[in-house]
Amino acid sequence: MSDMNPARPDSSGTDDTALALAAGRGDVAAFEEIVRRYQGRVYATAYRVTGNREDALDVTQDALVKAYQKIGTWAPTGNFLSWLLRLTTNQAIDHLRRRNRRKQEPLDEAFVGQTEGAAVEPTVDSTESVVRGREIDARVRGALGALSKMQRTVFVLRHFEEFSLAEIAEELGCTVGSVKVHLFRALKKLRVELGDLAPDNNPDEQDPIP
Repeated sequence: MSDMNPARPDSSGTDDTALALAAGRGDVAAFEEIVRRYQGRVYATAYRVTGNREDALDVTQDALVKAYQKIGTWAPTGNFLSWLLRLTTNQAIDHLRRRNRRKQEPLDEAFVGQTEGAAVEPTVDSTESVVRGREIDARVRGALGALSKMQRTVFVLRHFEEFSLAEIAEELGCTVGSVKVHLFRALKKLRVELGDLAPDNNPDEQDPIP
């Protein structure tokens, strides 16, 4: 009907690059779609670094605000999601530096592996393996405090967000060799911190320096 207001454009099928560029030009609806699509991933990344829900929620809000402020500087030469999660990781690290760590709690399964903001069903597993997994997760998060900001960022992007070494290098503006060095040093420190939990024969842990 011609007398009805035109429908709001549906951006749900738009790719990340187009959305980010539109948001950078001031398109609020495009940024709202980015938030809808990735707020779960932002929260999960923040939680993995901070270790508790309240801090993770604060970081998620701060990271999305900062993303909105800085999205005009994003260039389509890199992957937008990796840029967003790197920003989140850095925000979480800065947050921890400003505040004392709160008591850690089990990771919120409703957000783990979330890619587009919708809750996913938690994986059914034995009580023993779930408890063990949570203990390891808590110990790893605690050990992250021994890492430098760059080492921690590389480790989180590689082992929690499963980015390739090339993707990390692209987003950090450094070489793959540099990423390998930071990752090697991070894993070496984590081996000391985690002791018996440290993995053996991890290909990422091979000395990258000839």
